[in-house]
Amino acid sequence: MPFVARSPEMQVEWLAQVLRRQALTASEITPYVRLLLESEDAGIKSRVRAALQELAPWMIEELVEAADIYDTPKLFALIPDCTVEQLIRALRKQAPPYEQHPRLVRDRLFHAVYSRAPHLFARAAEELQARGQAPADFAEAHSRFLELLEDEKLLSALYPRAKSKADIDIKDLEALHSLF
Repeated sequence: MPFVARSPEMQVEWLAQVLRRQALTASEITPYVRLLLESEDAGIKSRVRAALQELAPWMIEELVEAADIYDTPKLFALIPDCTVEQLIRALRKQAPPYEQHPRLVRDRLFHAVYSRAPHLFARAAEELQARGQAPADFAEAHSRFLELLEDEKLLSALYPRAKSKADIDIKDLEALHSLF
């Protein structure tokens, strides 16, 4: 049965089997991860979330590795408890060379990872740099993101009845940050 014709649970199980057998490389799994995450239906998302909870942490790490930088935020919204290794694999992703707004894409990735596991974010960033696996522009992007978080805290303190912290869009923060 084709992957797209399977239920979300069967799609996750198919991916788990592929990971166990090591039948495909991460780049070969990428389109299947995209198909798994493409639905915007809340019911399907909850089914995917439940199916992902059944996977071993190493399998989630492999799915994070296989997801492209655009799908990683969607995946992080669905995976169960995060590990530092999952965050590291996400943080080392780079925008493709044809991307016209690589900083925005990286900021969205950082925001998704930070929102999912703020207590592990700093540790993952430090470990990524200590391992020497950080992309060339990681230090700059990381410091920019930390400044965006500080801006968010400042704005939330100054205007508590404005958008809630969860509703502040990273584009808004980036636009504000560019003014300074």
